[in-house]
Amino acid sequence: MGESHKLTNEEITELVASKKWYHKFEVSPGIITPGRVPLDAKVILDSYGFPQDVSGLRILEIGAWDGAYTFELERRGGIVTVMDIQNKDHTGFSTAQRINNSKAKHIQEDVTNLSPEKHGKYDIVLFLGVYYHILHPLLAFQNIYNVLNDGGTVFYSGHILEYSYKIDRRMAKYKKELEAIVDKIPLTLFSRECHANVWSNWYIPNLLCLNDWLSTAGFEVFRQHVGEAGSTMAGAAKKITNFRLAPKCYDCCWSDVRSHKLDMQGDKIIFFGAGGRFESLVDEIREAVPASAILGVADNDSAKWGSAIAGYPILNPQAIRDMKPDRVIITSAYAIDIFEELADMKRDFNLDFEVVTIEDSELLDMSSGHEVY
Repeated sequence: MGESHKLTNEEITELVASKKWYHKFEVSPGIITPGRVPLDAKVILDSYGFPQDVSGLRILEIGAWDGAYTFELERRGGIVTVMDIQNKDHTGFSTAQRINNSKAKHIQEDVTNLSPEKHGKYDIVLFLGVYYHILHPLLAFQNIYNVLNDGGTVFYSGHILEYSYKIDRRMAKYKKELEAIVDKIPLTLFSRECHANVWSNWYIPNLLCLNDWLSTAGFEVFRQHVGEAGSTMAGAAKKITNFRLAPKCYDCCWSDVRSHKLDMQGDKIIFFGAGGRFESLVDEIREAVPASAILGVADNDSAKWGSAIAGYPILNPQAIRDMKPDRVIITSAYAIDIFEELADMKRDFNLDFEVVTIEDSELLDMSSGHEVY
């Protein structure tokens, strides 16, 4: 923020009256813009856990509109760049910027075109009330990842599907159906028509889906709050350094067994997958894991149950529930399906074991979203 402006209260009042405002906020002490949507930037940012002091940090605000958050970010010491699809002279931004003697840089651009080459790198991105208004929300989060410095944070908020029956007439008709499934699988509503009486509310995800968008884009969520009355949420996520897009089963992935000997010390272990991949690892398994620590090798092929592989008993996967291992290591080409099977088992039977996948070459390339073989 620059030095205090020299405009009088009368001049500020005239300037405010000369513009059409969307947000209703205190643009100058005691002077409120006549917008239709009340917004107290300080209170909201505080409730989202946004730092009080961001001195010297580069901040990108996406979807600034009239600038209510912009000037609060500057008051907290941020070096602020604003991105919005609207011309700043067609909103209240230019007027509010003059009133606040703001140094914020305004870029008229769509977030789907955001790139570090064109727009630079930032420490924090503010992405409030935007993701559900755009046609490519996942691309937006990927672009935000690309412009964040390592360890950077994105603060985001928007509509979610969980309580949409409270704000949308159409969803109210399907309340029971929605409640039966909304917390079980990732879902997104795409609405060509109005949702909650707003035409541009395009994509409304449930929390499971929104979190999958974020993890797919390379973020780890560390804060989340749900507003039930308006079916909204607010969250914060950290950029994962050296992120590689891959199925969830590769979140904990080892390239070999031998180098994790100390990690497995004292563990009760079950391997999952009694096939060629397990057989190829037998020598290093014997080197790294005492025979007494291996409870067996699970496999979904019932014809193998009760037999052995390399001297280890082959188990019905349901035995995992009773054996309660500390770690299950997937040694199968069907790692994705097995990971989901184990995740369901952990949830349904309140089990607490770590799942590790032995790395496969079939990973995903973040740049394209297609499998690489």
